[in-house]
Amino acid sequence: MKRALVAAATVMMAGTSIWLAAAPADAKMTPPMIHVTNYSATIKVVPRWTYGDGGKLAVITTCSPRPVMSVVMSTMLPHAVDLRGGGNLLIKVTGKTKPGKYTIMLWCVGGNSFTYALAVTSVKIMTLLPPFNQPTAPALPRNFKATATVSSAPPVVKKATKAKKKS
Repeated sequence: MKRALVAAATVMMAGTSIWLAAAPADAKMTPPMIHVTNYSATIKVVPRWTYGDGGKLAVITTCSPRPVMSVVMSTMLPHAVDLRGGGNLLIKVTGKTKPGKYTIMLWCVGGNSFTYALAVTSVKIMTLLPPFNQPTAPALPRNFKATATVSSAPPVVKKATKAKKKS
């Protein structure tokens, strides 16, 4: 699922440049009316790894120019998190999160519901083994201030309700 999302986003962002690259260099035609912009998205997660129960991840996001909404998505989060006007996110890792590698995605969405930029990074959640001497989890940056805080959990699964029989 993660690979499919990243592949779809890459194809979406690179589709225009592939079309323009396929045109011959000496062609006298005018380019298509595509509004090309230099929007960019940056996502940084500090620390890059933490332990499963009680760890914290600081997600620092920036979109250029400022969109109406920044959306942070990951399989470790129960739902997508909307950061209106940008901002930073603090993820508190709970014991319900399985150890492994997780992808965190940032979507910069404009006022007309178009996605202008996309950024992807990954983090590693490890298991703390009590009887062994393991390094302490890295700390958050000293000057980090979170706009929103969310606890990690598996995605929410909606149960289908059974229809009542009429007698």
